[in-house]
Amino acid sequence: MNPGQAPRAIVVDASVAVEFLVGNETWVDQWTSWVGTGAILLAPEMFVLEVANALLRSRKLPAADAANRIVRLLDSGIEPSNRSFQAVLEGIHLAEQHRLSAYDAAYLQMALEVEAEIATVDRDLAAAADREGLAVV
Repeated sequence: MNPGQAPRAIVVDASVAVEFLVGNETWVDQWTSWVGTGAILLAPEMFVLEVANALLRSRKLPAADAANRIVRLLDSGIEPSNRSFQAVLEGIHLAEQHRLSAYDAAYLQMALEVEAEIATVDRDLAAAADREGLAVV
């Protein structure tokens, strides 16, 4: 980052966080790069529950292992934040417009609000972000 330049803001969705937490080398390297360059990593508050659910249900990890990975995730520099009621309403409209789940639309709405890139492996979310003019990682 150049002096006087704002840090890079990236909204990270649960799909990327899960890949990072299970050791996908591509996403571990990417996450390490983001942290190393001072990027601001953001996600809606429900992100933590979405990641936990994926670890427990999709990856079938024991609860203790999933909990340890969630602690690791939160220690990695990501900042889950509570969304305003207005942001939720905007997300609902984005969900309908782009045929996304309300959860995925929350990531899209946040990235639009803070003018951030969006990191996802979800094709529908990536396509919606592209249509909205956002950079997709």
